[in-house]
Amino acid sequence: MMSTTETHAEHTLDEHTHGAECGHESVQHDDHVDYVHDGHRHAPHGDHYDEH
Repeated sequence: MMSTTETHAEHTLDEHTHGAECGHESVQHDDHVDYVHDGHRHAPHGDHYDEH
């Protein structure tokens, strides 16, 4: 059985600011850094964060 991982936009960049001093755990993910927030990872994508 093949599994898929869905991502969807939940938070705009204005709602959360992630970076070196944001206080959220950073996780290297392929060629970018995700930030753990509310039990899921945020990945910057244009004007929003995708959730992983």
